[in-house]
Amino acid sequence: MTIKVTDHVWSSEALFSKALLYVGEMEHHTVEDWQFGLWSSLSLELLARAALAHISPTLLASSKDWRNIYHALGHDATEKDFTPRSVFASEVINILRKLLPDFTKELADACLILCAHRNAELHGGEQCFAGLTASTWLPKYYASCEILLRSMKKNLSDFFSDPKIAEEMIAALLDTAAKAVAQDIERHRQMWDRKSADEQRLASAQASTLATRNAGHRTDCPACGNTALLRGQGRGAVTTLLDEDEYEIVQRQTMLPSSFECFACELKISGLSKLSACGLGNVFTTTWRSSVPTFFDLHTDEELQEAEAEAEASAAPEWEEDNNE
Repeated sequence: MTIKVTDHVWSSEALFSKALLYVGEMEHHTVEDWQFGLWSSLSLELLARAALAHISPTLLASSKDWRNIYHALGHDATEKDFTPRSVFASEVINILRKLLPDFTKELADACLILCAHRNAELHGGEQCFAGLTASTWLPKYYASCEILLRSMKKNLSDFFSDPKIAEEMIAALLDTAAKAVAQDIERHRQMWDRKSADEQRLASAQASTLATRNAGHRTDCPACGNTALLRGQGRGAVTTLLDEDEYEIVQRQTMLPSSFECFACELKISGLSKLSACGLGNVFTTTWRSSVPTFFDLHTDEELQEAEAEAEASAAPEWEEDNNE
């Protein structure tokens, strides 16, 4: 692979080039070697930093000193002995989780665990990568790399010498998730079928009451067919519009599913991969509505006091949230 050299050390190109060097070292070892795990963790952090820098190098800058942002913008230091500071790897991953829709909590958590192993390996006497079972981390490593690469308009072949191994492990990861969730659904379906007619009616009524529109996105349970809730995490920009007819501010945001819960048969599913495997992985929209004076903080002190008293008395939220528009 050709390694592109650039002057700015926080540029996406420079970070990706160094990640290529590290993944090359990783591929010199077998999966069973502890060096394979160590180099993979180092390559992952650099790839994540490259992906974040691809959006903007300023996102890498530590907020503790404005000079870090100044450095990220490509300017020279304004004082001697200044060392630019970037954010920690954990913050890089958490930012990417908010910015990249496909970079789910499951994958972000797997990346954080791999970074924690790296830190323990380098800064203590632990041998974290010795004897580490590849099946517990390698598929999610490859899946994370694929998403980070895609965010930079790259693919697996741009990073790995043999992308087929990564592709097969990613496919196996999705297949494993599908099998696991299918077993959970079937088990809860059987439990539901064993309930008496009276028990089913009571559970259905309870589910209908608890599965409110402001608590999550209402959908049918794949096990028992009752109304259940799909919850998610915001992705992308929040749109803000004025509803002139109702004189309200309406805000909407796309939500990426992260968990499912049925109050009738007690089926619970966590993780986008499992939700997608059973047809519950589609995005939905959350809507917030607020009066114009509340949104722009146009109330007088007296009006605010009256509103607070009314809210305490009725326990009504200031914002009306709806996950089902």
